[in-house]
Amino acid sequence: MKLTQGKINELLSETACEHNHHHHKDGQKKNKACSQQAQPGAAQGGCAFDGASIALVPITDVAHLVHAPIACGGNSWGARGSLSSGSTMYKMGFTTDLSENDIIFGGEKKLYKAILEVQQRYQPAAVFVYNTCVTALIGDDLEAVCQKAAERTGIPIVPINSPGFAGTKNLGNRMGGEALLEYVIGTTEPEYTTPYDINLIGEYNIAGELWSVLPLFEKLGIRVLSKITGDATYKEVCYAHRAKLNVLICSKALINVARKMEERYGIPYTEESFYGIADMNQCLRNIAAKLGDRDLQDRVEKLIAEESANLDRELAPYRDRLKGKKVVLYTGGVKSWSIISAAKDLGMEVVATSTKKSTEEDKAKIRALLSKDGIMMEKGNAQELLKTIAKTQADMLIAGGRNQYTALKARIPFLDINQERHHPYAGYVGMIEIARELEEALYSPIWEQVRQPAPWEDPLAFNKSLLIESHAEQVKTDIITPKKAVAVNALKQSQPLGASLAFLGLKGAMPLMHGSQGCTAFAKVQLVRHFREAIPLATTAMTEVTTILGGEDNIAQAILTLVEKAQPEIIGLCTTGLTETRGDDMEGILRTFRQKHPELDKLAIPFASTPDFRGALQDGYAAVIESIVRSLPQEGIKNSQQLTVLASSALAPGDIQEIKEIINSFGLSPIFIPDLSSSMDGHLSESYSPVTTGGTTLEQIQSVGSSVFTLALGESMRTAATILQERFGTDYQVFDRLTGLGATDLLLQQLYQLSGVAVPEKYRYQRQQLQDAILDTHFYFGRKRVSLALEPDLLYSVAWWLTEMGVELQAAVTTTRSPLLEKLPIAEVTIGDLEDFEHLAAGSDLMATNSNGKRVAKKLGIPLYRLGFPILDRLGNGHRSIVGYRGTMELLFELGNIWLEAEEK
Repeated sequence: MKLTQGKINELLSETACEHNHHHHKDGQKKNKACSQQAQPGAAQGGCAFDGASIALVPITDVAHLVHAPIACGGNSWGARGSLSSGSTMYKMGFTTDLSENDIIFGGEKKLYKAILEVQQRYQPAAVFVYNTCVTALIGDDLEAVCQKAAERTGIPIVPINSPGFAGTKNLGNRMGGEALLEYVIGTTEPEYTTPYDINLIGEYNIAGELWSVLPLFEKLGIRVLSKITGDATYKEVCYAHRAKLNVLICSKALINVARKMEERYGIPYTEESFYGIADMNQCLRNIAAKLGDRDLQDRVEKLIAEESANLDRELAPYRDRLKGKKVVLYTGGVKSWSIISAAKDLGMEVVATSTKKSTEEDKAKIRALLSKDGIMMEKGNAQELLKTIAKTQADMLIAGGRNQYTALKARIPFLDINQERHHPYAGYVGMIEIARELEEALYSPIWEQVRQPAPWEDPLAFNKSLLIESHAEQVKTDIITPKKAVAVNALKQSQPLGASLAFLGLKGAMPLMHGSQGCTAFAKVQLVRHFREAIPLATTAMTEVTTILGGEDNIAQAILTLVEKAQPEIIGLCTTGLTETRGDDMEGILRTFRQKHPELDKLAIPFASTPDFRGALQDGYAAVIESIVRSLPQEGIKNSQQLTVLASSALAPGDIQEIKEIINSFGLSPIFIPDLSSSMDGHLSESYSPVTTGGTTLEQIQSVGSSVFTLALGESMRTAATILQERFGTDYQVFDRLTGLGATDLLLQQLYQLSGVAVPEKYRYQRQQLQDAILDTHFYFGRKRVSLALEPDLLYSVAWWLTEMGVELQAAVTTTRSPLLEKLPIAEVTIGDLEDFEHLAAGSDLMATNSNGKRVAKKLGIPLYRLGFPILDRLGNGHRSIVGYRGTMELLFELGNIWLEAEEK
């Protein structure tokens, strides 16, 4: 197809297009939708090349080769939401990527070579070659090169003359359609025909919505001969000329194809919409009427009755929640009225819609559907849209992806209706999907969060109840303990391992397990693999004989050996199941040791009872913190700048580092017990040390009596905070979680009140970033079902944050009892193992647990997010953070990316 001014004028003045049925007062034809010139300085829609791509790229087994410098092909390939049930050739981005030399000397030779290479390497059914601005400007003869290449390769090579400067996206659609008429349609015959063969024209299978409609035609005995072009093969477009009826779907873009096929092949056409119940009903009725079969018309009425009855049942709960909601619609063409129809079917009120690309016929339908005060927007930019939304007090915006962030930045619910969307809205099942999407967008719990001020900015307006767990109506969670004799694929880790982890956060420490050497060896392997660090860990090495006679001598010998060889400042002593079962008097043993070795009176030996047969990692960890604050801190003069921070096992080294930075920014001096951020964070030391090289020093622990306040981070730290209050009169606050917007707000508010220092600008800005991240990611969280298997403190924190993002918790499994378990956002929580988790998690969209859940995830085919302890098959465990504004953002992005990847697959 030679691109001449005559051809452009012909496409612009398409006789079947409603834009050309009406005249200005000066008598000139009105064809502005296709001929409208872009305004310099204003953001505009797509160009003619973009339009041709939209129309043709959905042909799945064709290689689409863009003849241009990198921008045209490089910026556009892979962006369409069209799906395929077969070949994915159309998803590959082919471009000649012209260089400066090609521009000077011409790009025809490079194009010819590119076509041959594509054909040889990929064997496409055909190659479509797109001319663009630069190649049209330098005068490359596209038709000649394509003809020569077709002769050489033996396959169709179709030139698409669509330089962007020729005009708008609508004009480009028609250019693409013109190429099909000239080079493709009518070149092959189908194997057979039926009286019920139809073509769908202008249906691009966005998000697979064509697949919602095809079953309806199959039920009625109607065969879709050719799809132009969603999920189409090249061959089926070739024999489209043998259909009995063309159905032009929701677009005037390819009206030239329908009209010329009527002229050339005698195929009548009808313009229909798949959006909304009334439109879908009318579409089926019109097709049956056009095909002229009375039995078919009867079958259509029966099908409509069945589908309508089903829809009434399915849509009832959505209609209740959507009724009366006001919508601003900003889209183009037929969708400007067809989506209004769908919204009205759901009881919603469209208070404004765009008419930018609408015909007079479209506008007439809009007037009939809009409320009497409804606004018809001829032009619309971000500012105008926001003004219209404010004026109409609309509840949401329905528009294309380009306006998504206009709405979100203004904290307005948004639904994407254009070609980049990921959800199918066509047909009857599409109505259910659009209802779900609308309800999710409007009622997502994120809106109150992103709209509420920070507590330090407006304490009266800040709504603490937005932390959902404080809602009075929260139903108490049932705690299930399976009655089985065997634990299969254990989720929990032992108390002694948790105790050792806590001791590793103290500087110059050597954890010492009182038990057989295997207890220590197993724990050490887990800790080494998780942190990828050298882990100091010792054992009293109980033998058969000492187990019978008692472990006093082993404890004494172990301590003396460690003092001699490692010179620790702290020896953290904890028991195991073996020595607890035997019943060693640990207090008496340590008392006797102190009496025999007065020279070691400065050696700190905090002790915790941590039997394997009771509790889990979190319990052993908490027992150590309680032992430390009970035995090591000393009385002191209160320091108004000093805080004690009790950090639970739910906090990774990266979490503690983030919290430390936040507290320091208020001019406060925190003492973390323990501080894994400087011991297990992964850093190189100048020299080897047999004990921990970072963490909280003994001197800092001893000074805790001087702290003015205690921050207990995690419910499991409450008892330790109470001990400090009883010993030193130190007030405390327990923060059940620090993941989430509101949870972090409360921490910063507490620090502001303690320090008198205004919240630093850095965190005010991070708060805005998190709010923006919540808006950007909430589309991927809504209606997702997530299953969690984590220790109680971590389970509670993640469960509530996900719930605040609109996620539904499908299953919760944990390791040990905690007061938090009764306050989870789920009907029941199981204290169990990974076998229990496997049964409960089936059908989830995501699982979050430690690396041992990998087998379960693979078996169930569910994405796994690794969280908790141990994480054995990922790097960077010492640095990742999910707390504070920044850590919460990272969690949102990591989970959102998992769902994006799953959606792509």
